[in-house]
Amino acid sequence: MNSKHFLSTLCLIVASIIWGTAFVAQTTGMEFIGPLTFTNMRFLIGGIIVLPFAFYEINKIKNLKNKKKFIFVVLLTGLSLLLGTYLQQYALQYTKVGNAAFLTILYVPFVPIISRLFLKKKIHWSIWLSVSICLVGSYYLTLENSFEAQFADILVIVCALFFAIHCILIDEYFEIINAPFTLASSQFLLCFFYSLPFIFIFENPTIDGISKEIFELLYVGVMSSGIAYTLQVFGQRYVKPSTAAITFSLEGVFGSLAAWVILSQFLTNVQIFGCFLILIGVLVAQLLPLINKEAALNRFYSE
Repeated sequence: MNSKHFLSTLCLIVASIIWGTAFVAQTTGMEFIGPLTFTNMRFLIGGIIVLPFAFYEINKIKNLKNKKKFIFVVLLTGLSLLLGTYLQQYALQYTKVGNAAFLTILYVPFVPIISRLFLKKKIHWSIWLSVSICLVGSYYLTLENSFEAQFADILVIVCALFFAIHCILIDEYFEIINAPFTLASSQFLLCFFYSLPFIFIFENPTIDGISKEIFELLYVGVMSSGIAYTLQVFGQRYVKPSTAAITFSLEGVFGSLAAWVILSQFLTNVQIFGCFLILIGVLVAQLLPLINKEAALNRFYSE
């Protein structure tokens, strides 16, 4: 592992820790505002924080030849991030943090599958085994939940699909240009503008309500959006999206631990078994390809 790969992996691990602990703030931050308003405000904060750094990359953008593809990828990156984040935020109203955290990491096996379906890349057979184990784990994780909570868990699984797409799009972005701050600030501000009209249609945001959730918004906006997603963008410059996704699976562990310590949200033995299976599933997707030299070099998929 060279120094660039090591630093990239370290960025991804730190991002996972931040995202895991941010689940608590996301859960407690909806007492006075709705999930869409919370999502909108967190990305506004994140975008403002990162935007000044993006100006240092403006010459790279000016000299870019394929601007149409660049704009298209950035627009899709922002949209996939918004949809994944909002579905997760909405679901946290009805399900436990542990459930949401572990179901979110299902995007680990989703990354290579989507790459196979849309980018025509080959995937290692272990992915299908990984998906099967994760599906069984998801069943046990949600088995004892109410219908309302089970529906919320389904939304988290859908959000994992959008996070997988987001992960792949970042990889596509770096095929075009190496400008991480531009992507980070652009996707945050796009999330803000995409969601802005809908918060007034579906919710009733107030300055007073937003001010009462300012601590949670600042933590999630600064740490989870501004810092962690920027670390993701930096980290994915030198690692494949599938490798990044498996590193992000730590998010489920840190999220459950934070919920247990701070919110006293306990999982039943059956749910813990489901979490264990999901974690085994994502590790299978990472470790089994190492048996085959070619698969190990390509990490889940190859051209």
